[in-house]
Amino acid sequence: MTSKALILLTPLLLACGRPAADVLRQQPAPVLSLELSLPEGPGQAELKRAYLAAFRERFGRGLDTEATAPAPERIQLIVMIGSRSPHSESDARRDRTADQLTSVAAGSPFGLIHSAVGPKSNYEQQVDRLGYRPGSITGQALVLRTGKPSFQEYLRLDPLPIIRRMHPLGEEARNHGGIEAEEADAVAREILALLKEKFGWVPPNA
Repeated sequence: MTSKALILLTPLLLACGRPAADVLRQQPAPVLSLELSLPEGPGQAELKRAYLAAFRERFGRGLDTEATAPAPERIQLIVMIGSRSPHSESDARRDRTADQLTSVAAGSPFGLIHSAVGPKSNYEQQVDRLGYRPGSITGQALVLRTGKPSFQEYLRLDPLPIIRRMHPLGEEARNHGGIEAEEADAVAREILALLKEKFGWVPPNA
């Protein structure tokens, strides 16, 4: 391909890759239709209520939880949580023991000392900050539109950025749904930040 042909083709390639950003950057901001997929298990109904409340609070008028827009015009935000189990204390001890055994086998006194007194894992540091063991959230959010212009974009959810958005809680709050509410709020805030970063979308009047 010649340089001239490549120069002519580049704007077309860029245009093909930005329909989501073009639509989501419009003002007023388009409304997103929320769908939630959470892991099966005890307390799922309460967890879903916590997530819905958090998304309504953070997204405000930018969120439609009743799917009122016609299907071709609807922009779906499908949040799929794959795992939300906390890391156990036994996992942390096992990891540290494994590091120590590896250092002994390698004949590395420095490695042994580091594994014994070195810094904790990122997760354990957050446990110390929060006062509880938060869920290690994995999953993704899908931004989807079937009408013209159509698009399908994925936002990956990683545990640590979500956990860092959570706040410390007292014992009473931890025992009365506070951890689930913090988790839901942190996920909503993380997705909101990813939407702004990748597509320039912010809720109306944000």
